[in-house]
Amino acid sequence: MDIKNISSIDMSSLSTEQAYELGLNSIFLEDDGTYNWIYCMKMRQDLSMFKFIFKIVSAMYALMVIIILLLIHGSGDVLELLGIFALCYAVIVLVIIFSYWLIDKIFKGNYMLIFEMNEEGITFSQTTDQAEMTRMIAATSAAVNLAGNNVGGVIAGTGMAFRPNSYHADFSKVMSVKGKREENLIWVNTFAQFLQVYVPSDAYEFVWQYITQRCVKARIS
Repeated sequence: MDIKNISSIDMSSLSTEQAYELGLNSIFLEDDGTYNWIYCMKMRQDLSMFKFIFKIVSAMYALMVIIILLLIHGSGDVLELLGIFALCYAVIVLVIIFSYWLIDKIFKGNYMLIFEMNEEGITFSQTTDQAEMTRMIAATSAAVNLAGNNVGGVIAGTGMAFRPNSYHADFSKVMSVKGKREENLIWVNTFAQFLQVYVPSDAYEFVWQYITQRCVKARIS
């Protein structure tokens, strides 16, 4: 593993062009002991993020359907209502697939993930231009679903449109850490969020040991 020493850099403000210039899939060490890296995900080859988004949206939609069915129990044609729910879900799936395809095309197949890791925790962000484009696509998706009275699609699109560009997991609050070596992925989970940490393959063991040794309260798997 090659670690490149740098004095200091604001990783959260990098554009995609600046990220390419700095270097992809390399580990950088700042003077204060912070480790940084930029992971370039090939979206057509690595579908782990798509699967995660699909599971979250599906879970939210299923919860909404269950709540509605409980509220209207005994007051209508359940089979007809289930058919409508199934049709709406099919539309949501198509929106997710289209959005993923569109982001892949706009980003030219490369999704840039930026990570900063120190003794306190780990932070994830996107390059500034890709983050802005992702929010614009999500907002457009929400507007289209609103016009079509698709509540689930509106919820999913709005949530992504207003999401922050930076997520932080404090090691002292991490409840579980799960590794997926074949996907270059480490899940760092707190009570409120599931943080996906993508790591260059030759640095995976180093980052895994760094995280697990500091997440003293976490279940490791």
